[in-house]
Amino acid sequence: MIVTFVSQCEKKALKKSRRVLDTFANRIGDRTWQTVITNEGLNAVKKLLRKTASKNTAVACHRMRSRSRIELSWIVGNRNKFNDQGIVPVNSTRKTIMNTQWENDWHYLPLIKAFVALAALFHDWGKSSRCFQDKLKPQNSNKFLGDPLRHEWISCLLLNVFINDETDDISDEAWLFRLAQGKIDETRLKKVAAVNSKKPLADLPAAAGLIAWLIVSHHRLPLIYDDWRGEPAESLQQMLNRITQQWGYENRRDEDQYQTKLRECLEFPEGFPSRSKPWIKQVKKCVNGLYK
Repeated sequence: MIVTFVSQCEKKALKKSRRVLDTFANRIGDRTWQTVITNEGLNAVKKLLRKTASKNTAVACHRMRSRSRIELSWIVGNRNKFNDQGIVPVNSTRKTIMNTQWENDWHYLPLIKAFVALAALFHDWGKSSRCFQDKLKPQNSNKFLGDPLRHEWISCLLLNVFINDETDDISDEAWLFRLAQGKIDETRLKKVAAVNSKKPLADLPAAAGLIAWLIVSHHRLPLIYDDWRGEPAESLQQMLNRITQQWGYENRRDEDQYQTKLRECLEFPEGFPSRSKPWIKQVKKCVNGLYK
């Protein structure tokens, strides 16, 4: 077989390795040897190199498998002088790769975090309904039946009511300011939510629309209703304007049960998470994150 030896030894180890390799192979470079050798001879070279090895020893043996393929057979000494294929590095850097621009140009990361956190805080508002709370009681035999309206849809209903306050200003700045102040009118939320808007995701300001999308798509993507199948939406807002509860957010397998339980989905006897001080604290923290 044809083998090539590469030495990256330092100090006295360089002289010792040269003495061994010069005995078995032809030196074809300052630190490179090549020869035709048997397995027994190759094992003898490896044994002698190990016998004289120190912390400054680093010798790699490459075996020629074919005209176009060479593979690493073994390394004696310091493996850090070579990579996994026995290749010697020709350059090094002290620069931390993770600090390069392509790893740290997430200029909108704080904004993304704030949006996701707000969506998470509003997502379970729908679980405050009488229908959902009754399902949590151990004695309820219908706990595995689907609610007439899924809780994330109800959460979007409530978010829509909060954003569309009685004032004329429904901009993102207006509802975020009220949210930062902790001003949430539960009485109005309960009253208006009971009307059950068919398109609570429609005509929302930009930030609110994005949060509503995160809420409604958390468990499942909307199932495109037949009237809009194959019709492209040019923007997120255009798509949100089309979505209704028929897009996979209602359970009408039993029409009588649907009509009976629907009212309970829009009743909130115990109020909302906004009564919780930790919830309000987290909301204010997220809103502040949007302005950084």
